[in-house]
Amino acid sequence: MAQDYFKEDILQNAISNRQRERREAREALRAKKEQQEKKSAEAALRAKRRRRMLALTILVLIVVAVIFGQSVFRIIELKRQKEAAQRQLDKLRERVEQLEDELARVQTDEYIEQQARTHLRMIFPGETVYILVPPQEE
Repeated sequence: MAQDYFKEDILQNAISNRQRERREAREALRAKKEQQEKKSAEAALRAKRRRRMLALTILVLIVVAVIFGQSVFRIIELKRQKEAAQRQLDKLRERVEQLEDELARVQTDEYIEQQARTHLRMIFPGETVYILVPPQEE
């Protein structure tokens, strides 16, 4: 009987050891699964943060590109306007030179005399004016 008691006790110990091992194995698996879930959650969070950073970076780059593009366009437009203004200035300077030349020419005594004779029909004292009349056709 004592032997049966020991066998039963050994059997109970073996069963309880086996149950404890299974429980520990389940707890280890549960802990491992929790760690994996935690790692995957952290990885998902990191991936989400990376996506947000990438989206923010792309947005910032787009804003910078738009601002830069507008600045470049404005610079090009201002250069065109400057060239057009420079061409207009050159034309105006050329016109001023022409007018100054004409002014110098019309202020000469010869030009004044020529204009007085042709337009005002003026003559110097002692000169005689002959007016030719074209023949009339009948």
